[in-house]
Amino acid sequence: MKTGCYRGYWRMSRIIAYFVIIIIALWACAHHKDMVEVNEYNNISNQLKLCRDNIKSLKKENAELKEKLNLSNQEMQSLSSKLKKCLDKKQYLLDENIKCLEESKMLIAQIANFKGIIHDKRQAKWRLNKDYEYIISFLDKERLEGRVSVIKESDNIKIVIPQRMIFPTARSAWLTPRGNRLIKKIAQGMKVMKPGYIQIAGHTDNTPIPEGIENVYPTNWHLGLARALSVLMVFEVQGIQKDKLCAISYGETKPIADNSSSEGRAMNRRVEIAIIP
Repeated sequence: MKTGCYRGYWRMSRIIAYFVIIIIALWACAHHKDMVEVNEYNNISNQLKLCRDNIKSLKKENAELKEKLNLSNQEMQSLSSKLKKCLDKKQYLLDENIKCLEESKMLIAQIANFKGIIHDKRQAKWRLNKDYEYIISFLDKERLEGRVSVIKESDNIKIVIPQRMIFPTARSAWLTPRGNRLIKKIAQGMKVMKPGYIQIAGHTDNTPIPEGIENVYPTNWHLGLARALSVLMVFEVQGIQKDKLCAISYGETKPIADNSSSEGRAMNRRVEIAIIP
């Protein structure tokens, strides 16, 4: 009996012990759970604080970056403005350079043109001197006899023929045989010289046209032109090209002597052949 009680007591003790162990285990689990939650809470709190600190730091850094960005934008705008000014200045300089180049081209062209003109003038002067020497030699006899005068001007050579050497009277315009021979000889010299242009001018004195011939030569203008044309027609017959010939009349407007004397009027009645090289 005593043994059975002991066994029952032992069994009961074991049950109580198991129960106590279970309670302790549950309490430990609950306590452990609470500890885990506290630690997790603390960890989360720490992380949250850390995140807040990071956010605060990031906000501060963001503000600094915004300020730097604003400064950079302002600097970029300033640089853009300076760049635009530089580009405008560069474009202005390019335009000026283009103008200078165009002006240089024009100056070079003008210089080349001036050189050409100077060269042409030198050539013309050389030809003028050469033609003058030739005509002086060619008409040496006629000059010595006073039938012609040869005058060298700046751009032409003039052969001056008094009226009495080629026309019969003071109011006539047809060539005498001797006058025709003289004009033919001058024409032959012109063909050798090959001038660029020949102008034949008729001159008269200031004496009015007499009534007997006013139907033929109404004025001294007409008489002067008729004399020039008489010479021109001989030149043309002798083979001088038409496009190199010109006949004009100065009438009484360009006297070379005083018309108050017979000698002066005789000098004013003339034909002038201007030879342009």
